[in-house]
Amino acid sequence: MPNFKIGDIVARKSYNYDVLFRITNIHPDGIVDLVGITVRIIADAEIFDLKLVSKEELEAKMRNIELSRRTRLSRSFNTMNNKNSRMKFMRENYYEQANIYQKEKMYKKPGRLIHLDGDESYADKCREIYKKMGITAYVFSMPESEQYKQVYSLLQRYKPEILIITGHDAFIKRRNDIYNIENYKNSKYFVQSVLEARRYEHNLDNLVIFAGACQSYYEAIISAGANFASAPKRVLIDMMDPLIVAETVAYTPVNEFVPLENIISNTREGIDGIGGLQTRGQYRIGMPGL
Repeated sequence: MPNFKIGDIVARKSYNYDVLFRITNIHPDGIVDLVGITVRIIADAEIFDLKLVSKEELEAKMRNIELSRRTRLSRSFNTMNNKNSRMKFMRENYYEQANIYQKEKMYKKPGRLIHLDGDESYADKCREIYKKMGITAYVFSMPESEQYKQVYSLLQRYKPEILIITGHDAFIKRRNDIYNIENYKNSKYFVQSVLEARRYEHNLDNLVIFAGACQSYYEAIISAGANFASAPKRVLIDMMDPLIVAETVAYTPVNEFVPLENIISNTREGIDGIGGLQTRGQYRIGMPGL
């Protein structure tokens, strides 16, 4: 048996090595705490159920995952461009006919956001992606159990239009009851965070909220006041799925509803992984530009 240590990358034999995990703790009784390195799930396993993933295996797996992820992010971005093409045509033709302002003076303002993430490495990656998306994002890494304690003051300080609350979660399957919030690792904290955010802003179109992670208690999070949440079918969601929600909201015009089909078609598990309510976008056009 390999000599496992904290930080090792492993997979579970009993699950046919479907998810890659990082070891975060090893207990004296042989139970190992795990966190997904590509999906937003936490788990535990007996040490004999683990296989050490080699550097070569990890690199090959990550290449495939990154290719799939880039494809979905690119498809999401292209979908939003196509969605806004009619509006772009109308704007350009207005300026050509009116000849009042130069077309390049158009002021464009996608929604700004706060992102609270329970995983520091995920937060770092998300920060990079938001920059590439052209979205002003204030990204903070903190444990899920701390998020609800800080979200209100952060909202007061930064006054965003979009709030992303995520990290890791899991449904404890041996407990069976999916409608008992105590059977989830972190869903109760996501619910508390949403409630705090709605104490700051109750209007669902003034502050658009996504909350949840893998296998989260979708119904409870939506009932607390989130616009979008995971996971309706208690499935895994990708590390980047919350960003697809954020991008879609940020670049949908304020006079239109967020196209749910964009989120459904471009996230890892579609409607099984992410659901939500009818919500207006946060993309604003101004004239003249600044």
